[in-house]
This record gives sequence, structure tokens and C-alpha cells, in this order.
Amino acid sequence: MFGERWQQILKTQGDEIALWHSAGVVSYRDLEKRASNLAPQICPQLGCFYLAQGDGLQITIALLAAFLAGLPVQVVEKDRQRRIPVSRPPAGTALIKQTVGSSGVRRCQFFSFAQIAADVDRLHAALGLAACDAALAPLSVAHSFGLTTTVLQTLLHGLPTHWLPTPFPAGMNEALKDKQCAFLPGVPAMWKAWLIAGLDLRNVHLAVSAGSILTIELESRLRESSGLKLHNLYGTSECGAISYDSTSSPRRLASDLGTLLPGVSAQLSAEDRLLVQSDAVGLGYDENLSGELFSPPDHLTSDVISLDGDRLYYERCLGKGINVASRKLSPGEIAAKISQSMGGLRASVSGAPSRDPERVQDIVCHLNLPPKELTQEFKAHICSALAPWEVPRRWTTLPADTVLV
Repeated sequence: MFGERWQQILKTQGDEIALWHSAGVVSYRDLEKRASNLAPQICPQLGCFYLAQGDGLQITIALLAAFLAGLPVQVVEKDRQRRIPVSRPPAGTALIKQTVGSSGVRRCQFFSFAQIAADVDRLHAALGLAACDAALAPLSVAHSFGLTTTVLQTLLHGLPTHWLPTPFPAGMNEALKDKQCAFLPGVPAMWKAWLIAGLDLRNVHLAVSAGSILTIELESRLRESSGLKLHNLYGTSECGAISYDSTSSPRRLASDLGTLLPGVSAQLSAEDRLLVQSDAVGLGYDENLSGELFSPPDHLTSDVISLDGDRLYYERCLGKGINVASRKLSPGEIAAKISQSMGGLRASVSGAPSRDPERVQDIVCHLNLPPKELTQEFKAHICSALAPWEVPRRWTTLPADTVLV
């Protein structure tokens, strides 16, 4: 399936730019040459597989190598350690995502090539990406949103990707100046920062936001400053894109997630959680939790949603994952790091609403300590073991006999 699509791309635009990256550009033929020279790795659970980890070029080459060879590829964030799946993947697994998601537990998700292609093709058609001359990738291409809107669009549809190591305005302006009709996907925190920085958006043809709630204020301010409509996209890593606000006018409610995409159907469970049916729903997790449903064609999300025909409205998420500026974090992982840095003293971590809506949540750390021991020096020592985005913004002290969970 992939081979025929790729050969058609090579035939029509093989010598054109496929990817801009930190060291220059590569064509589609260059990508194929580099992919043919990339050797697979060996894993007890996966057998021969490719690891897609690093910058945009490294991930794209690994994906292409795996698809051409018919081997699975595991996509891992650059700053994360690879998780070895605890169970063997189902037959036909082509891609493995490693993510926390709304569950709050880092796991692997398995997908066939047909499921991945269904999501990529659906987005290409619904967003009208054929009208764009390039997709900018200032967000992680190892994350589901970045993966399916940028480098997989390059490999399956021949839409060039301009990968950026950071989302800083200087590099963004440089990337945009030679584009005529760019596609720019980002999360609300990015869009807010770009708005404040005065990013030149004149060459952006399509602006899309995903990952967390898009406020009416941010959408309106961007419209006023640049004339752009910021389109809201909603989905999960398990089933890809679910709904999209394709309208040209501003929404009235921040909870408005747009309408179901073609080929996606949904209904509400007894808890009003959204149950999605789609040909993009993956094959399952490497480790299941109680009460889950993730098996094609069904995925029961953790999101409480209200439906008005085919339009979705977000209410809340029942999952334990922490959403910090659209980055999904595991409270258990953070608590374990804090506990280890304190010599085994138990800690509990949770998320709480942030005063900054684009940040979404703040990390809260609960400790069995007298308040006088929670000094700045003590917190600095704890935080030295954490990544910057894992650092708690709030701290609470509890009596020594309080049981932390």
C-alpha cells in the first residue's frame, strides 16, 4: 500500500524539496537514499524494528525506512527513554506510539499502516492541505498531532515539511518568508506566544490549533491582528482526528470542538464519555487498564462531551493525565522522580486548573512534611531531577499520617 503511493510521489516530485531542517534541505529521492542506508534494530518484543527518535529529519527517515521495509517503527520523543512494549504487538503493526495521553500512564499504542493512513488522508482532505505549499513543524513531530499533520503528510501526500528545532519567532519568520501558502499547526500556548511576539503570519494559508481548549479570546485576538481564522481540531492519539471547526467565522463558545470529520462517528457512553468509531482507531495498548475500550473500530475516550447533531462540545476530562500547555504528563512518573530525590519519602502529584487558560493545568505536589521544611532550597533540590515542564508550580504539605495516593 505505501510503496505505490511513495513511487507516485517520487515520479511526480522526486527532486523537489521534501524537508527543510537545521542543516539544509533534502529531496524525496534524498530521503529514500538515506532511508535505504538505515539499519533496523532488534527488540525482544518487536523483532526487527526501526526507532524514530531525534530531530525532524531523523524521524522522517526512520518512518520511511520502516514503511518501505514493512517493519514496525516506534516513535519516541527526543527527551524520553524508549519504552519496551510489555506485550507483543498484534499482527500487522506498522507504527507504535509511546504516549501518556489522558490516562496519565505512559504506554505503547499499536497501529496498522491502514489505520495511520486513514487518519492522515482524512486530515489532508478535511483541512484542504492540497492548497498549501508546505507544512511548518515547530511542534514535536513525535507527538500524534505533529506527526500526522507534518511528516506523515510529506511521506503519504508529498506535502513538504519545514521542521524547526524550536517554535521561536525568529526561526518561524525565516521559515515563512519563502512560503506562499503555508500550513501552520500549533497548540494554544504556542499561538498565544506567537501572537504576543507579533509573528508575521501573512504567508500562512491555514492556521490550526489542537491539544487543549482554544479560548474565544485567543481566537478573536488572532483574527483581529492578522485576519486569520484559527481552526480548532480535536482528536486523541488512539483514534486520530475526531472533529474540526472548518468555519470561516469565529466560534461563540470555547467548548465548541467543531463537527465530526467524514468517516468518523460517535456516541456517548453512560458517563457521557465520547465513544468514537473510526477506521483510524488503533489496534490496542501494550498494557490495558480497567474499563478501557481501545479496539478497532471503537475507542472510548476519557473526555466528557455533549453532542448537538454532529457538533461536539467539550465539558471535562476524567483521565488522570496532567495537561501542561498541551503536553500530556504522567503524575506517577513525576511523583516517582520526586520521591527518589527525597530518598524514598512518598510524594503525590496531581493537576489543577491554571490561571493561564493556554497553560491548562499546573502541577501540584503533595508531601508529608511540616510546612517549615518546604524551603526554596528543598524545592530546588527536588526539581533538579525533573524536566522543566515537570516542575510543580504549587506545593502542599500534609500531616505525616496522611496516606498519599
